[in-house]
Amino acid sequence: MTYRVLILVLVGVLLSAATASAEPATEETTTEQPATDEVTDASEHREFVAATAFVMDEGRWEVGLFGPLRYGLTDRVELSAHPLWFFVAPNLRAKVGWTNEGDTRVATVHSVTYPTPLLRLLAMEGAGGVLPPDRSVPHIFSIRNEVVISQAFEEHILTGSAGLQVAPRVGESQLISIDLPVVYPRTAAYFTQVTALGGVSMQGPITDSLGYQTGARVFVYPGAEGSFAAEYDARLRWRSSGSWMVQAGVLGSLAGYPFGLGANLLPVGDIMWAF
Repeated sequence: MTYRVLILVLVGVLLSAATASAEPATEETTTEQPATDEVTDASEHREFVAATAFVMDEGRWEVGLFGPLRYGLTDRVELSAHPLWFFVAPNLRAKVGWTNEGDTRVATVHSVTYPTPLLRLLAMEGAGGVLPPDRSVPHIFSIRNEVVISQAFEEHILTGSAGLQVAPRVGESQLISIDLPVVYPRTAAYFTQVTALGGVSMQGPITDSLGYQTGARVFVYPGAEGSFAAEYDARLRWRSSGSWMVQAGVLGSLAGYPFGLGANLLPVGDIMWAF
């Protein structure tokens, strides 16, 4: 696999979770259990929880070695961007919390990405070319909107999400599909102009310093060859404080491609800091 193909696979893994992206959430956010059945304090469950409806505390920063840079603008608004890819694929994401009390949270997540510079960078001749150099790459704006609902059970968080990705184009398009795991489902909207998204995840503590995160995602892209993808990831997360965290695990993908159904298993991991 060429260097640029590896770059594209890494881009897709980062964006999964995140979804997380990833490009992905974390384990416990406090080492103390509630003393009674009182409602969870608003500041709990807000450390390294990008994949939930919980919004970071105002003024808090979090960044991953491969993951996004996140900032708590207010107690109800969180902004993030992938600095590693920002200059070749400008991107911005906002999470807006609509409920800010209790153990149930509802948020909407809105993101926009301009992938055209990256696609043009990867259009070249030879073994390093992911796209043919003679194909016109239009201006593409990938816009994603989701509703996210989280329920905290003490330090464990169950999250469900649903949304749409649209990708309007400007200019002539001669793009061909990028038939790679993780990447293809996230770029299918470049051809169909719409992808439906859904997911469910769970995270929480195992011990004081060790936690877990597991989840599944579904992509439906009618009009594109293959038409659907399903992903599952399982990760262990270790940290000694609220200021940094290490995660590692696997991401499995079952997706329809132009050449047929394909299954893949990829390693995933990151190191994250907070300040």
